[in-house]
Amino acid sequence: MSKTLTAHAASSPRLKLLAQRWEQIALVALVILVLFLAFVNLPYAPRTWFDEGSHLHVPKTLVNYGVYADISSEGFRYFGPTIGVGPTVMLPVALAFQLGGVGLVQARLVIVLYMAIALLALFLLARRLHGLRIALLTLVLILASRTLRFEGMVEYGRQVLGEVPGIAFLSLGLLAYVQGILRPAHATRYALLAGAAFGLALVTKNQFVLIVPPTLALLALLDWRYFRVGNWWLRLAPPAMAVAAFGAWMVIMLTFFGPDGFAANYAKTRQAAGGAIFVFEFEASRRAVVYLIQVYGGLLIPGLLYSLWRCRQRTPQALAELAPTLMACLWIAWFVVSLGWARYAFPAVILGSLAVARLAADTIQMLHARRLTWPTRAAVAYLGLIILIPLSLTIRTLLSPDDSTHRMAAYLNANIPQNIVIETWEPEIGVLSDHRFHYVPTELLDPAVRHVWSGGPPVVYDGLDAQPQYVLAGPFSAYTQIYPLEILQRDYTVRFVAEPYVLLERTIP
Repeated sequence: MSKTLTAHAASSPRLKLLAQRWEQIALVALVILVLFLAFVNLPYAPRTWFDEGSHLHVPKTLVNYGVYADISSEGFRYFGPTIGVGPTVMLPVALAFQLGGVGLVQARLVIVLYMAIALLALFLLARRLHGLRIALLTLVLILASRTLRFEGMVEYGRQVLGEVPGIAFLSLGLLAYVQGILRPAHATRYALLAGAAFGLALVTKNQFVLIVPPTLALLALLDWRYFRVGNWWLRLAPPAMAVAAFGAWMVIMLTFFGPDGFAANYAKTRQAAGGAIFVFEFEASRRAVVYLIQVYGGLLIPGLLYSLWRCRQRTPQALAELAPTLMACLWIAWFVVSLGWARYAFPAVILGSLAVARLAADTIQMLHARRLTWPTRAAVAYLGLIILIPLSLTIRTLLSPDDSTHRMAAYLNANIPQNIVIETWEPEIGVLSDHRFHYVPTELLDPAVRHVWSGGPPVVYDGLDAQPQYVLAGPFSAYTQIYPLEILQRDYTVRFVAEPYVLLERTIP
């Protein structure tokens, strides 16, 4: 008996060292995988599209004209991308344009950097809460956060959108907040860092205002009345600083736009919010629920419920785990009453990866401890499937580059004089070409999408009444059916095609 115990004691350090080496190997492999997923075919996969193009108008206009605005042939437009995504995205992209010229690669490299920051912060957060192994699993789940139809971290992290930069700042804020809880001697310093990071998250993506401040306020209330483990700096500084940062950005926009322009932007933002952010429609809620039960193989909701159950203890660890869990839960609650776009749930999906990783690891460990061989193998196999299938879909997308936008822009640059106005609703073309494009008014965006997505009233646009010489049709104009097909067929002929883009020239004088 004594020999057995001695042998076990001697082997334990070896097993621990071997486990550490495998963890290090796994971490290196993940870093290599992230680099591959971040850079392969970066300009062409995914194909640039409407939202990315409209966002990129702002830094291009800033570099070319010194004005922080969107642009169309009739002049500057101050609503839309200038409101939805903040200067934390627009200014770094403008700097990249200033240094390397206007181009999609330069802009996407900025977002790739934000993705790297987000992944690192989430990895450190998961390791602080759950240890290295679960942190590695969390990172893998984040990379596999897409579903069959909807994109995940990798795809969003390669496009100039506000989600990934917002997640980067949000993750940094949560990391500092958790550090403040678990290291009370430095709570004040971490509270200030958390508040600054949360504030940048709100400025980056204004939809975060709906969730982040209420979550921080609720955490402060729960700590005060239930957990009693934090100090008042940690309870009050993060929400106060976050709201103050967003308020400062609003003041800057008020100064920039002027009272009338700011009021007009505010009214348009309220209109868009009423059509997408708060919907309360059964069909939209059904779509949201269907998406939620698909992501992570259906483990997102069980993982969050399990995490809430783990947070019932009145300990610093429980409050620290509750921070990302509660934020994800509130995000999901709002997502279910919104228009049901998968992008609205993206922050919840990413933050929920910590809870899913913990649930999966604890379940497999419990089954293994009870020596339930086949259930253990089944759980491991299922976990492998919910990781490998989404990853394979992502890799297939990245290895199927689409250069149609670049080909259409190259044709325009080579064959169409730049002084001719081209009617279009494909703003991504305007990033790759310096032609004078006239875009559909921004205020028609929300009703047009609502018409297609949820059966709202049709949108009437009279842009073809001006008889533009060229019309550039593409995926978004086809999606919204903004240009009457009978007019295009009657008055225009096809000049050039780069599927899904079609350049039409007017043939009737």
